[in-house]
This record gives sequence, structure tokens and C-alpha cells, in this order.
Amino acid sequence: MSTIVLCINFILSLACTFALVIISRHSNVHQVLLSVVLAFSNLGYFMLSTATDVESALFAQTIAYSGGVFLPLIVMFMLSDFSKIKIPKWFIYLISIINVAIYVIIATTEFTGFYYYDIELRSGVTTYLSASHGILYPVRLFVMTVEIILSLVFVYRSSRSKKSVSIKAMMPYIIVMFLCLAAYGLEYLTNVKAFIIPFVYLVASVMLVVVSENMGFYDVSLSVGEKIQDLSNFAYIVFDKDLRFIGCNKPALEFFPELSNTKIDSPMVPSNYASGVLINWLSENAKKGEKFYGSKYERDLAVNDGISELRKFLHVEMSFLHSHFRKTVIGYLIEITDNTAQHDVIEKLNFSGMRYKREAESAISKAKNMQTSIILGMAAMIESRDNSTGGHINRTSACMALFVDRLRKTSEYNYPEYYWDSVINAAPLHDLGKIMVDDRILRKPDSLSDEEYAEMKTHAAEGAKLLRSVLADVDDREYVKVATNIAHYHHEKYDGSGYPDHLSGEEIPFEARIMALPDVFDALASARYYKAHMSYDEAFDIIRKDLGTHFDPRLGRIFLSMRKELIDLYDSFDTTSYSRREMNK
Repeated sequence: MSTIVLCINFILSLACTFALVIISRHSNVHQVLLSVVLAFSNLGYFMLSTATDVESALFAQTIAYSGGVFLPLIVMFMLSDFSKIKIPKWFIYLISIINVAIYVIIATTEFTGFYYYDIELRSGVTTYLSASHGILYPVRLFVMTVEIILSLVFVYRSSRSKKSVSIKAMMPYIIVMFLCLAAYGLEYLTNVKAFIIPFVYLVASVMLVVVSENMGFYDVSLSVGEKIQDLSNFAYIVFDKDLRFIGCNKPALEFFPELSNTKIDSPMVPSNYASGVLINWLSENAKKGEKFYGSKYERDLAVNDGISELRKFLHVEMSFLHSHFRKTVIGYLIEITDNTAQHDVIEKLNFSGMRYKREAESAISKAKNMQTSIILGMAAMIESRDNSTGGHINRTSACMALFVDRLRKTSEYNYPEYYWDSVINAAPLHDLGKIMVDDRILRKPDSLSDEEYAEMKTHAAEGAKLLRSVLADVDDREYVKVATNIAHYHHEKYDGSGYPDHLSGEEIPFEARIMALPDVFDALASARYYKAHMSYDEAFDIIRKDLGTHFDPRLGRIFLSMRKELIDLYDSFDTTSYSRREMNK
């Protein structure tokens, strides 16, 4: 009977691992690795229950011990990532090597006797091994103690910092580790051998699936906020379904300074009339809107209304964040637009020029529609787990602006000003499709396989598809067309050998041919996960050789003529976090 139970236990643990990889959209490498170790350990306990001799029992015991050896190590690494506390590389290598060495000693215990000796195969609730502890057994206990202490230190440090990830998000992993430790102790003190731990491992596997679905929610500020902040000037605040503060960007702190003293997972405590109105309004609409998928509420709000020089007129929109896995509301997104300038203009008109007033209101509406579309796109980006580097976006955007300013002055290209503005504004979105590419490919430290490269190339078409959806309600159709073309075709080559549609020459949209030059120049001249940065001479020589094959030759010659301006621009990044010489970690 116990063998059947352990078999079912292993199958369920394996199912949890598949669910984590296939169903959950927010699982990371550490979570998947931990789930695999737990399932592998449960396989060992099942095999141990069927063992008929010491040799097969030792083999099964070795597999079962993978959880006991590696679980505290993986949890320690996970909590280090969550708390943003960087572990020195030498310590990572040292502690990993020690754990592997311990596991190897356990695997060879039949021959060495360093970990166990006087081994016997016994029967109880299920088959188990009885043995005396060897001289290296205390070493494992010491290493495990160090890992547990460090894990607790990471949690404590996070609890003292307002910038860290939610403690609520970290606690499940501490609970998993201590449940397993309690199971080890209980098995040691009782006769229920090899039965409690597999059950605890199964509980831990289920917890990983549930927890991973919520983790993307806590990455709003971390994985998306910085990029969105670079792309627009709106402010946003995120609350969970219980109206506890999750995160915000810097512009939001200007309107509601009390947020800087609000801890993650804590309610926002109003410090003035405006913030009190905001919280009450949020609470009222949260109850009404949960019944309607995709609901949105908006209102106007005055901040510092009693101090004329500090007075702000804000437009506030509230939308609902949903879990695609469970189809339930997981939080609320507050978008804040500063309409003070427009409000002052309208106020000064004093209703005397209705035509100008309508134009001003139209401009406000247009800006509002643009920002609303961006905020909807942000929700898609949250679900899609973007991990592209902010440095590349900032460098290419600045390079594009410099290049377009030169093209404006070139009589050969007689385009209207609004077209050039659209090209500059669309440049930061050129790699948006990489949000749909898996982390293992985006952050791979060496060259990609053919299959991985094929998946990477899908980002061009995916980016265009995502932009069409995100910008569907934007009135400026010229901007939508330019942004979509840049995302879709910036990897096409002049000779037709590019992707995704193998366009050539003038078939490639003009804005995509422009984008190709800053994009490739940055890829050559900047460091990536898999390579160091090239010298400027090398980068310009490659572009010069590829004129007429990769690049539009006329555009390429203009780009090369800007050598000094481009070098000055890239050198100016060296004092910032967007330096071309180092990857942003």
C-alpha cells in the first residue's frame, strides 16, 4: 500500500513540475529547478519502497537525498534574488561545489563509508535504510545551517527595506524550507520512515505552482516600470486586490509624497485631502468593478488646491489587473496624467475663444488616448515577462534622434515634420516583441542554437502584432503605422536576406531602414551577455562593408558621416547606467 501511495505522490509531484513550466507564465529558473529536485526526490522515495537489497536501496536513497542536499541551496539563491542582495561569485561557486561534493559522497557511500556505515535494509511503514552516521555527516548539517541562516538574513533585510520585493512573496519559500526541516526531524524521531518527507515535498511542489502565478504581479515596478517610465511621462500606482500598496514610479511620488514612506503590502495612509479622496474613490470602484472584466473608472482630482504655486490638476484612471491563469482580479492600476498646463490654458481663455478651447480639449483627449493605450500595453507586458535591457533602448533611441535630426536637414528626404517626430517617438518600441521571447534565450550567455535563433526572430512579427493591439485606439494613425513598421521590419536587409518577410530595397519601409542603422550600431559597439563591446572603428567598418547588402546605401553614408557626433553621444553614456561597456545586471 505504501508503495502505491509513494508512486502516486511522485506522479503528482511530476505533474506540478509540468504545470509550473507549461501553465504558469511567471515561473523562473530557480522555481523550475526546485520543482524538478522535489519531483526527483519523490522518485527516489518511491524506488526505495520497492528496493529488495541494500545496493538498490542505496541507489534510491541517493536520488531521494537530492532534495535534502539542494533544496536549502536553491531557496537561498531565490531569496537572494528577491531581496536584491548580491551574493559574491566566489561564495556561489564555493557553496555550490561543496553541495555537489556532499551529494557525490552520499552517492558513493557504499564504497567510502564517509557519510553512512553499518547499512541495513529494514521494513516499517515502507522499506528504509538504517545506518550509522559517518564523519562527514556533520559537514552537511553545518552547510545546511549556513544556507538557512543566510536565507533568514535575506528575508530580514527585505523586511527593513521599502525598495525590496514583497515579504509576502518570499515567505512561501521559507515555509517550504522549514516544512522540510520539520519533516526530517520528525522522521528521525519516529518510526514512520521515508513517508513524511515525500508528502511534504508534494505540498511544496503544489505551493510553487500557486506562488509562481502571483509572482509576476510583484514585478510591476521592477520588470516593466523602468521601461514604461522611459517611454512616457505618466505616473502610475499599483495596489493588490486588498488595496495594499505594491509599487509606483517616480512621477507618482511627486503627486503623492506619502508613497515614499509606504511599505510594500501595506495600506496607503492618506496625508491630505487629495490622497484621502483617491483612496476612497479606489475603494468604492474596486467593489463595483470586480464583476465586470476589463472595467475602467476615471475622475479629475486637484492636488495642493490651497497653494496656487503648487496646485496640480490631475486626471486619474483606474483599471483592473487580472490573472490569466485564474481569471480573477489580482489588483488595481492607477494611471495619473498631469493636466495642469492644459487646465491653466483653458482657464485663461475664460470661455472667450471657444475654437481654441476645443482644440486644447482635443489635444488633452489625444494625449489621454495615447497614454491609455500605453497603459493597456503595460498590462500585456507584465503578463509577458519582459527582460530586455533598458540600456539598449535608451542608447538606440538617443542615436535615432540624432540620426533623424540630420535627415530632417537633408534635402534628399522631404518628409513632413510630424513624420520625423513619429519615427523618433516610435524608436523605443522597436524591440517590444522580445517580451514574448523566453528568458533562457534573451539572457543566454553564448551563441544561440538554430532553434533558439528561430524563436528569437519571431520577436519582429510579435512586436508588430502587439503594437497593433496596444495602439488600436490611438488617433494618430501615422504614428501607429510608423511604430508598427519599425517593430516589424527593422531586421530586414537591403539585399532581401533579412527577416521576417525577406523584403529588399525600397520594399522595406523607410522608417525601418532608418532604424536598422542605430540598432545594429548599438549591437556592435555595446556589450551584451555573450560578448564584449567592439571598438568604434570596428563597428563603423562593419557598417561600411554592409552598405547595399544589409543597409540602405544612401542612409548608410549619411550615418557614417556622423561618426564624431555618434562617438560623442556614446561616450556621454559612460557616466550613466546605460554605458555601452557593461551589461545592466
